[in-house]
Amino acid sequence: MPGPGAPLWRVIYPAVRMLAAEVPPPAFATPASANVLRGRTSDGTRISLSLSSQRITRVTVTIGRYICEPEGDIGPVRISGVPYPGRIHARGRFGFSIGAASERLRVDGASSHDRKTVRGSLRLTGTIGRGDPCRSPRVTYSAQLAGT
Repeated sequence: MPGPGAPLWRVIYPAVRMLAAEVPPPAFATPASANVLRGRTSDGTRISLSLSSQRITRVTVTIGRYICEPEGDIGPVRISGVPYPGRIHARGRFGFSIGAASERLRVDGASSHDRKTVRGSLRLTGTIGRGDPCRSPRVTYSAQLAGT
């Protein structure tokens, strides 16, 4: 321990380090992957949904079939975005759209009672080239909390 004439930081710093070593981390300090739900769509591609509190903060999915007129199937298309508002309602239901009108992803779903599983459907719509319409078939998905 520093002597009586030591600067204040020499006295405080060791005490703070000692206290910090004894205090356990807060309960909400979990790895980042603990809030990610990962799963598969009905066409076999991957989907992940990132959660924070009662919101979905990011969606990443690959759409296997994306059919445009007259170009035909131009899939697969990978979409990643931040939904707004992305809120999960009290009964576990949610629905939102991501992206500009030229490539808009609609995601609907519901979470299980324990919030560890979500199931739902999604569809990608948009345009290509000179405004030719594009649309994916409706795809269902199921995702579980990573690590469960």
